[in-house]
Amino acid sequence: MKKAIQVINKHAKFLKGMFILIVSVLVVAQLLSIFNSLSIDKFQSILDNVSWWKFVIILLVGLLSIVPMTGYDFTLKKMVQLDYSKRYIFEASWIINTINNLAGFGGLVSVGLRNEFFRKGAKDQRIIGALTKILVFVLSGLSIYSLFFFVLTQFFALSDYVKQYWIWLLGAGLYFPIVFLIARRKKDGLLTGLSLENRWRLIGTSFFEWTGMIVTFSVIGYFLDSPIPLNDSIPLFIAATVIGIVSMIPGGLGSFDVMIILGFSSMGLPRETVVLWLLLYRVAYYFLPFLLGALLFSKHLFTKLDEKYNSVPSQLAVELFHKLIVGLLYFSGMLMILVATIPEAFTTNKWLEHLNPFRLHIIAQFPSILLGFSLLIMGRGMAARVKRAYWPTIILLVVTIFYAFITDFSLFTVSYFVLLLILVIVSKSELYREQLVYSWEWLTMDGLIYGILTVLYLIIGFYNLPSFSNHFQRHHILRPGSFLLFPSEKAWFSGFIAIMVVIVFLSLFTRYLRGEKKKVGTALNEAVASQILTTYGGNIDSELIFLRDKEMYTYYKDDEPTVFLQFRTINNKCIVMGNPSGKKDDFTAALKAFIFDCDVLGYLPVFYEVSEKTVLTMHEFGYDFIKMGEEALVDLQSFSLAGKKQRGARSLMNRLTKEGYAFEVVQPPFSAENMQALKAISDSWLEGRKEKGFSLGFFDEAYLQRNPIALVKNQAGEIVSFANIIPTYTKESATIDLMRHHKENAPAGSMDFLFIHLFEYLKEEDIQYFNLGMAPLSNVGKYRSSFIQERIAAFVYEFGSELYSFQGLREYKSKYASLWNPRYTLYSRDSWILYVIIALLIVDNQKNDDSLKK
Repeated sequence: MKKAIQVINKHAKFLKGMFILIVSVLVVAQLLSIFNSLSIDKFQSILDNVSWWKFVIILLVGLLSIVPMTGYDFTLKKMVQLDYSKRYIFEASWIINTINNLAGFGGLVSVGLRNEFFRKGAKDQRIIGALTKILVFVLSGLSIYSLFFFVLTQFFALSDYVKQYWIWLLGAGLYFPIVFLIARRKKDGLLTGLSLENRWRLIGTSFFEWTGMIVTFSVIGYFLDSPIPLNDSIPLFIAATVIGIVSMIPGGLGSFDVMIILGFSSMGLPRETVVLWLLLYRVAYYFLPFLLGALLFSKHLFTKLDEKYNSVPSQLAVELFHKLIVGLLYFSGMLMILVATIPEAFTTNKWLEHLNPFRLHIIAQFPSILLGFSLLIMGRGMAARVKRAYWPTIILLVVTIFYAFITDFSLFTVSYFVLLLILVIVSKSELYREQLVYSWEWLTMDGLIYGILTVLYLIIGFYNLPSFSNHFQRHHILRPGSFLLFPSEKAWFSGFIAIMVVIVFLSLFTRYLRGEKKKVGTALNEAVASQILTTYGGNIDSELIFLRDKEMYTYYKDDEPTVFLQFRTINNKCIVMGNPSGKKDDFTAALKAFIFDCDVLGYLPVFYEVSEKTVLTMHEFGYDFIKMGEEALVDLQSFSLAGKKQRGARSLMNRLTKEGYAFEVVQPPFSAENMQALKAISDSWLEGRKEKGFSLGFFDEAYLQRNPIALVKNQAGEIVSFANIIPTYTKESATIDLMRHHKENAPAGSMDFLFIHLFEYLKEEDIQYFNLGMAPLSNVGKYRSSFIQERIAAFVYEFGSELYSFQGLREYKSKYASLWNPRYTLYSRDSWILYVIIALLIVDNQKNDDSLKK
């Protein structure tokens, strides 16, 4: 026997699962058999005979029957001193009990839910112990009713069908007394510490809980005109409930129903009536309270999520309101303009009449145009989240409401604008930007809207002009002289004059929204930039800041500058050149601060030619990216001219050395004579072309005076080629910027001669890598699954050699490169890639801005 018990305990989960599965299969089979015997027409007839007010009473009784179950949680509040309001206790209790009613499993679900809802507010942290005590009493009410009806089956005249379930009633009747006695058998037993008052509270709660179930079930039977007396229906209900609990199927679903259908059918009640009885019972006592609990749970979950995630969910809700406001402002503005300028269209075309929410016989032409365009610009201000747009939008909506009221009162129109006004007030927190920076993207969208409005104004107004329609229908032509230039010209010209006035007004208002036109960052602070670079190091792009053609953004930590970014502003885009410079540990914080400052002022950062690490960081901020190419790195510590691959380089070096050419690295400061010689070489190399800037250096004496310059001289000691060495302020890498040779005096291969000597020079300086710079569009869009932007770039790479030798540049750098690192451009999802590329082209082809040097 002992061995058998051990085997059962070992496989308890499996045996339990098999038991539930077998019972479920049998129940489903029985239900299918029952439903196959039902008459749908008869069921429908019975349902039609139930008055609607009876359904309402049934549902109300079902909801009220749940209320006693909240007593468990108010008792729990006393037991562990829950620090929650009565409202919270009631709502949480409703959620817990309605979920537990459906889930079943002997109340175990309720224990887990109560622990989740009340754990944090319990001053007495032994909440699990208290919940276990409550669990003992949950079935006490059922046990009392079972014992009562067991006595009835033995001593009173009940139907023989009900009497056969006496064993179930007896078992359930003895359950609570036995469990109660076992639980308090020892001084330190399960019920230790539970006061007599709380015990009676729990017993009373359970009794009224089961009373509620019985009342709900009985009321439904009464309204269905059931002939079965209560002394038979209630004991059968109790027995079926007990069997449903024992089956361990959630909610007794199926097993309980089979018992009720078979029992009442055997007592002469039509199965269709029993099925309707059960459906109403399930809806009234289980599903409707559960739906109400689900709503309360959604509210509770939203509140918890809002607290947990720092009010982000509520902010998202406000964001939704904000987007709705923008859409409604644009919608309202466009319709008001159309209604005023082409009123015929909104009276003759039914679909336009239904589309118009204002039903405006209302507004005269000029005020409507003024208000319509004002709503459009307000929509742009709200879409841009500009703080300055708040009060003008409020005032505009109040004026619109007042004007609609006095011109041709429409309750719908006034209500519409009042709702819009409320939404604007609620969404005030979404307006945080200091100014409006009208981006190319917004100009494009608004331009399309204004253009479409104009086209619709002309076309729809022309075809819906009554005189035109009548003439067209009768003669298919217009009578000459009926207009001077085009139909409805008088209305059009009056509208045109109104629009001209509106443009002046909107220009002034747009200027107001733009504010003082603040910019992010400052001009170069050379001392701060040098301090950051010498203290924390930089990268191959850091030195470009000293060209003074870019703004500088400095990040301070504990009042100490640790990171700077260099960028240039085009339209609403702050185009950052390369990776941040300075203390790497502060890069993420610096980028976050930069994005925030840009956002407040209405700008969107674009990060140009950055590394993979920056891509990963910025992707967390919601940025998209496109690969721009790869940069070539030469491993200086392993570089050698030995081997077959470098045979041509060795031959070149030997030839130029024999011809008397020499390599030299000179240190600043440089004499005026040397600078003139370098300028002459630069001019010769440019051949009249305009120099670029931003990502590339240009000939600037102050810039060249900062760092060593590598020279190639001929046998007469004249400089024929040069390259300025760019430090990264680390031993990791170095590079050059300007790489120029005299078109006439420099021999072929002078740049290779300079490079190879420079490799050797930097190797002696213990520099690890020499950066040969970018190979644009290299290895971009190679795969079918690559971004469409990169696939287009790959097409340019393959077939654009007539404009720029992309492949040739890659092949040239491949002679020396031992490592290729990808470079990317990052841009906000609010930016259009086309305008990002245009901004990059503009900024790369501008040499500098003298205003930035001041």
